[in-house]
Amino acid sequence: MHEAPTPSSLHVQDMVRQAFGWSEADDIDSALQLRDALHNHDRWDSLHRENTLREVKDHVLKASRIVVIGAGVSVEDLHAYDANTAFVAADGSVGALHDYSQLLCIVSDLDGGTHLDTAAAHGQTILVHAHGDNREEWLDRIDKWNSFESPPSLILSHQVNQIIPGMHNFGGFTDGDRALCFLLSLGVEAQKIELVGFNLERVGQWSGVTNVQKKMQKLEWMGRIVTELGFGHFLNK
Repeated sequence: MHEAPTPSSLHVQDMVRQAFGWSEADDIDSALQLRDALHNHDRWDSLHRENTLREVKDHVLKASRIVVIGAGVSVEDLHAYDANTAFVAADGSVGALHDYSQLLCIVSDLDGGTHLDTAAAHGQTILVHAHGDNREEWLDRIDKWNSFESPPSLILSHQVNQIIPGMHNFGGFTDGDRALCFLLSLGVEAQKIELVGFNLERVGQWSGVTNVQKKMQKLEWMGRIVTELGFGHFLNK
């Protein structure tokens, strides 16, 4: 369905777990529980999710310019882009968009707050990421979004070293660099991708952070991944 992510974008997941003392077993458990929670769901079962992924892939490959929006973006930053630009938003940064007409999808581990819920209520496509300590978040969001009149379309991702049918490991670690890995794994040409709002020096205004020190450490890893993928020149912009 999609191209394989780069080995380095997968290997870094093991390095991050080691650096923060996280367990892959917890990541696996959360991913499997999320997948199983949507088994036979009338909107979000595996068939619907694969159709959603197929549609997103079709759109991104046809787009002439794709901008990945990070948590450091300002509303004014986006005024520089015309109607021919397609956007992929990292979690709560979707709040910087005045509408969703150019939005391809949102990549989220579900700490994006009200802006994420607003987009979900408008039926946007969300790539939901499972990791070991966000089980409460995805349980809450699935229940809430399921009640919406126009619920979002979903794709599921994980960060473990095994194949999980119905889910995908696109590579990366934070929502921002995972969004970049997602596009590259779908076969989007690098020259068509831009990043905006990827700042390593401060926590972005659209971030759902609660621990600033840990968030800054995560941003260091994000910067490393983005740089290794050849997009370091977009950092701190």
